Order: sequence, then C-alpha cells, then structure tokens
Amino acid sequence: MEKVFFTLIFSVMTVNFALAADDTDRYMRECLSIISAPKVKVTSSYGKLKYNFEKDSRYLREETARKYKEKGLEIPEGFEPVGLTKVRDGFTVNMNVGQAEISHGYMCLYPQNIDVHLGFYVPTIYILKDLDKSSCTYEVALRHEKTHMQIYLEALDYFLPELKKASDGLFEKVGVRIAAPDEHTPTIAEQLHEDYVNALNEKVEAWRQEVEAEQLKLDTPEQYLLESKLCERVEAARKR
Repeated sequence: MEKVFFTLIFSVMTVNFALAADDTDRYMRECLSIISAPKVKVTSSYGKLKYNFEKDSRYLREETARKYKEKGLEIPEGFEPVGLTKVRDGFTVNMNVGQAEISHGYMCLYPQNIDVHLGFYVPTIYILKDLDKSSCTYEVALRHEKTHMQIYLEALDYFLPELKKASDGLFEKVGVRIAAPDEHTPTIAEQLHEDYVNALNEKVEAWRQEVEAEQLKLDTPEQYLLESKLCERVEAARKR
C-alpha cells in the first residue's frame, strides 16, 4: 500500500512540473510577441602603437620568459631577446536590459541593444636600450617586432566578421528571461547579461589562442638563428 501511495505522489509532482514548464513557455512566447529584436553593434580598435627604447636586457628576458610561461613553455636556452611586443586586448559586451510586464505580474527581461567591442590598447614594441640604431641587429629586431604587430592586426581584421556573425545570432541563441512576481528582477537582468557575455567569450578565447599560436611560429629557435646568421653576414659585408 505504501508503494502505491508514493507512486501517486510522484505522478502528481510530475504533472505539476510539466504545467510549470508549459507556463514558462507561454510567458516566453508572450514576451517575444511584444518586444523587438535588439540592435547589435560590433566595434574594434587597433590602439595607438608605441615604441619603447628604455628597457635593458634583464627586463626583456624576464618579460619574454613570462610570455612563454603563460603558454606552458620555456624560453629557449641561451636566448637573449633584443625586442619584445606587448599587446593587450579588450573584450566587452554592454547591453541595456529592458523589462515589460506580461500576464499575472510576470516580467519579461530582454536586451534592447547589444554593443560588442574587441580591440587592442597600448600596443608597445620594446627594443633593447643602447642598441646601435645603425646595426643590423637593430634593424632585424625592429622588423621582427613589427611583424608580430602586423599579425595581431591582421588576426583582428580576420576575426571581426566571425564576431559580428556570432553577435548577430546572440538573441536567437540566448533569448530572454522571465521573472516571477516574487523574484528580484535586477539579479535576473544581471544573469541575462552574463549569459550573453559567456556566449561570446568562448569564441573570443579560442581566437586569442589561435593568435598566440601564430605568434609562436615567429619566435622559434630556428627563426632566431636565421636572423642571427643574417646579421653576421651583413656585418661581415660592411667591414669589407
């Protein structure tokens, strides 16, 4: 008899949960019927490139070693960097969350506009201080670091159409949120914003990893050896 009793309770609870889900779907449909799709804007910036000729070899080596460590690698043994490019990107998703009252005191929370920005700020090329500006080493170091910067810029240009496409599809993917009469709407609005950020963040993070992987191809021991050999030949030719 007890077994039958618990089975009945479980059945009633299942029906109640199903009704709650149906109610949520109904409120969602009502919400979507009275709002407009958000306006989406995607912007980018390159930042203003700066040059710094005031850092010594210790600074360049420590910063280069740190960059390698962030990628789970070690700086090549015996490598003494004479240049370094540091670029930081800024990724933001700003949105105004609107709210509209629907049936039975429920609230519809939805994005009115979505502004996405991805860009670089304070990109800086460091060249070892006291490096002779007429030397091959200086010229090669500067060209090497400018190539790093060009990779960053081209990677951003390449990625922007993908980011725009993903941003345009956010509303369909993430949607709106429904707040019950007894729920704290600012908290739900904050969660909605976070959901929109997270939906794009994974794609942006994957892009970052691809860019850094591309940068590493320029920072191999083989590339450094090639540049060193080049300057040896150039300097030898100048002494003739």
